Amino acid sequence: MARTLVEAVGIEVRRGMGVVLSNHHLELNQGDIMVLEGANGSGKSTLIEAVARLLPLEKGHISHGEHLVVDHEGRRKPSPLNVSLVLQKNGLLGCERVQEHLDIAMRMTGSTIDSTHFLEAFSLTHRASDNISNLSQGQARKVAVLSALLPAFASSEPCIVLMDEPDAGLDDRSMDALCGWITELNHLGHGLIISTHDERIKSLATVRHHLPDGTTTAVQNENHETKLSPQRPNSQQTQITPGQFGWNMQWRTLAWLNQNAMAALLTLGILLSLGELSDNLTEMQQLGFILAPALAAGLCGDAMVAMCREERTASWWYCVGTGTPHSGMLPFLLGGGITLLSSIAHTGSIELNTMVIGAILTGCVAHLLRFAQQSTERLARPQAVFIGLLTPVLILPYALLLDLLTR
Repeated sequence: MARTLVEAVGIEVRRGMGVVLSNHHLELNQGDIMVLEGANGSGKSTLIEAVARLLPLEKGHISHGEHLVVDHEGRRKPSPLNVSLVLQKNGLLGCERVQEHLDIAMRMTGSTIDSTHFLEAFSLTHRASDNISNLSQGQARKVAVLSALLPAFASSEPCIVLMDEPDAGLDDRSMDALCGWITELNHLGHGLIISTHDERIKSLATVRHHLPDGTTTAVQNENHETKLSPQRPNSQQTQITPGQFGWNMQWRTLAWLNQNAMAALLTLGILLSLGELSDNLTEMQQLGFILAPALAAGLCGDAMVAMCREERTASWWYCVGTGTPHSGMLPFLLGGGITLLSSIAHTGSIELNTMVIGAILTGCVAHLLRFAQQSTERLARPQAVFIGLLTPVLILPYALLLDLLTR
């Protein structure tokens, strides 16, 4: 009997104020190619994102394997299975390189395989070292599709492969390759859920799931029988963490310099321009002047949040990885450096304790704002929530901190 990879029981999902899925049931078994059918707006993308743990549930629960991963009470747990994903957005950062992104996707499974054959089939071999920002829309879509397929080929365990309109922008040759890979993954015993209007992909289905009513029809075809053929040779790799990825992207783009460091330097410049006014400060006021640039750097938040929003990179990482990309220790290092510069500028001396306080201040404030910004991503209109307007609330804790440090 085939192993159940995904089970959704009585789920209800809202988009904004409307209910898209109501009392919906779905079951994906090992070796299934499930094609979602339905008109535009019937809930195909919503169902895929719910299975990927990207959307909150009003009712019901979803399990991967035998483990509950999300339910209507807000519990959300990592999947015990390897999950790969293609969203309608590509989930890519423009500053990533093609081969780099594919390697990262495969490392999510702890393994990697030679991607040469796949790149050749998609006519991407000559673009392997290029930045994704230099690709056409069709080429970027190919990279997004490969980032969902390769982890399944690299994995020695059954995977859940979720693909939302993978055929968008693909030429005929690429579609032939994609259909062949989907069939091969079926033979390897992985489970696929695909939303598509392309008849070539629909013809590969072993199960058709119709929306919005949720009826499921099995397709009898001997060519679709799961053969569980041997896996391709692969080598073991350690997973890359969201912090490592964010650190690499921050240094590659220098977004931290443009966003956080610039705000800190402007704040320092304004305070220094006060001239003689700063000579008559109390001890607490002087410490406030020294730490103000560090606070300003932290109040700018984490540049990775904005970088990952445009192509839904954060959603892709949340589904397939261990969290969403962030800058890791970079804000702490920046806070220490800025406080060192500020201390020298104001007092002409270096105080290690003040540097440590500045580092902690910048790091904690930056990550606090990152958490607040990411908490709004699942809202109907996340861009309408102005987290920046809430930052003055942090002035009171800052004043209390200064008072505590100068006692």
